[in-house]
Formats: sequence, structure tokens, C-alpha cells
Amino acid sequence: TSEKARVKISGLGSNFKAQFLGKTEEPMAGRSLRYHKLRKYSRDITIITEPGGEEKAETTLAEIYALMERQKNGEKGILLTNGYANIFYARDVNEILCAVHVHWHADGWDVYAISVEHPRRWIDGYQVFSRNC
Repeated sequence: TSEKARVKISGLGSNFKAQFLGKTEEPMAGRSLRYHKLRKYSRDITIITEPGGEEKAETTLAEIYALMERQKNGEKGILLTNGYANIFYARDVNEILCAVHVHWHADGWDVYAISVEHPRRWIDGYQVFSRNC
């Protein structure tokens, strides 16, 4: 969270660390993301199905980081900075699809991951990102 940080990251969840640290990705030029706010409580399977399945729902850590970089100090922008989750679907080091969610808190971004198999329900008002079809 230093003043010179390219992105202020104040916390990485233990699941995120275990499932994503050490992952490398190829650059994905020419792709764009779309986003929408959830209007009702929803599980990952429903959210993933909506844009057309895993292929359309999947994003990359590089895309997530690029969005965080645009709002490195919690400025207003595409990502929610009100403490609500910004939800992405990315593959971990074992190529398992996970929900990666980032939240802005007073001094930086917190980044977490959870299996899409978890029965968790995301609340309305959270924001979900997917590939722009």
C-alpha cells in the first residue's frame, strides 16, 4: 500500500494465495470485459450460465489487475469501491475455475478466491465481470 505501489493491495485471502500465487498467464490483447450488477442473490452456477457458460464468464488475473491498476487508490471507475464485491471468474494454477472477488477498503484492494462449487450466494448490488460477447 505504499505511495509508489502500482496498485494498492491491502490483503490477499488465504484461498487466493494457495490457488493463484505462482500462476503465469499469456497476454490477452484485444479482449474487453462487460459487467453488470446483481439484482438478486445468486450462486456462481447461475451467474456463469447467464453470459453463455464458463468460456464467456472466464476472465484472467491480468484483466483483473488492469482494472485495479486504473483505480489504484480507490478512485471512482468501473470497479465498485464502496466495499461491495467485484466478482470475476478465473482459472487457478490447477486450471480450476474460481470466483475471484476484489473489494476496496480504506487503504487498498483485498483479493479473495473461492471455488465455484461452494454454495455461497452473492448479494444484490455486487458487480460481475465476464467476456464481452
